[in-house]
Amino acid sequence: MQDNEKIYRIELTNEEYEYVENLKKEYYKKLNKMTKEERLQYFRNNYCNEQKLNFEKEINGTIYKVNTCFDENAEESILNKFFRLTKKS
Repeated sequence: MQDNEKIYRIELTNEEYEYVENLKKEYYKKLNKMTKEERLQYFRNNYCNEQKLNFEKEINGTIYKVNTCFDENAEESILNKFFRLTKKS
């Protein structure tokens, strides 16, 4: 992480944290039953429809065009990144 990046921390009650942990465990169980190809297709179909993530936004008279792409060879999945960032310390 770069020095100029902000870090946001989500504060959860113990009950909220346990709920999220249980959701995470169930999700892992579901994903573990799938092959790598099935998981990739599952994420493509349900979460990472790139066309839905591409958009244009005008800010102060300037139009910004955002296009997304995903690296299938990445060392960390978006799900693992999410779990790492929300892990209770």
